[in-house]
Amino acid sequence: ALAAGTEVDALDPRAEAVTLLTLHAAKGLEFPVVFLVGVEDGKLPHSFGGAPLPDAALAEERRLFFVGLTRAQDRLYLSHTRRPSRFLGVIDTGLFEPLGGTATAGSRHQQPRLL
Repeated sequence: ALAAGTEVDALDPRAEAVTLLTLHAAKGLEFPVVFLVGVEDGKLPHSFGGAPLPDAALAEERRLFFVGLTRAQDRLYLSHTRRPSRFLGVIDTGLFEPLGGTATAGSRHQQPRLL
């Protein structure tokens, strides 16, 4: 189910279901397992036509990334298909385990998992 806005209030934490949320809608919620997809430059932080973001907008994108990171109770999976987000560079490499190998032109599967 895709939940945004007021629909988040109706989520049943006991339900065994996949819930798709925006980072904004996920604020204040926690889940045993969280997948953050598209953790790559151009998407997180979001880029409008390749133009650099103003400092305030970049700071807000960083806060949203932190929201996503802190929603997981047990496991957090991050994925990207292109160049990883610059925000990943601030995470201590001892805290995550790369899965799936390095992405290349022929293979786009790499999912770092935070421990």
